[in-house]
Amino acid sequence: MNSIIFDLDGTLWDVTDVTWESANEIVKKHNLSEISKKIICDSFGLTKEECSKTYFPNIEKNKALKLMDEIAIIKNEKLFEQGGNLYSNLKKTMEELSKKYKLFIVSNTAEDEYIEAFLKCSKLNNIFFDYIAASKLGLIKGEAIKKIIKDNNIENAIYVGDTIKDKEAAIYANIPFIYAEYGFGRLNEKNAIKQISDLPEILKKIFY
Repeated sequence: MNSIIFDLDGTLWDVTDVTWESANEIVKKHNLSEISKKIICDSFGLTKEECSKTYFPNIEKNKALKLMDEIAIIKNEKLFEQGGNLYSNLKKTMEELSKKYKLFIVSNTAEDEYIEAFLKCSKLNNIFFDYIAASKLGLIKGEAIKKIIKDNNIENAIYVGDTIKDKEAAIYANIPFIYAEYGFGRLNEKNAIKQISDLPEILKKIFY
């Protein structure tokens, strides 16, 4: 195993508050009902279209997608300005892992800017080799994982994520999965980490 592919939300950082604030700025602007933090949390890991149905179940599809675009613009501006909540010891752990593995990100987001905001906030621009915003390319996450593997000639990789969608994506791409149990999902996995700093140790147990 020489490469690690990461999910973003609930695995590398938590942007619940910024997302909630941004979403409700837009719904207030359009005189719509407030979106709860539970809905925000339940939507992490979903595609743009899936999120639009969760946020705006009673609104026509194209209008709901336009609202999602408005939310994304505000959210990305906020994240570039103030950053998100990085999980404890993230930078130290990524720097340690990068000495042995190539690191990548595959997120269901529809904007490259969102991933770039994370890289700026975390100061890990030079640590990650490549990233893919799956929804922007019209890909499901498993397809995006396959694409990043192909594009970078990755021989053996694992995927680290926090939801059932992440597990399904890893299965689709036919690579091992490690569950970040501190994130938004509720799974029962043998290969799990309680915090991101546990990752180097569990990799030793699984692969060495």
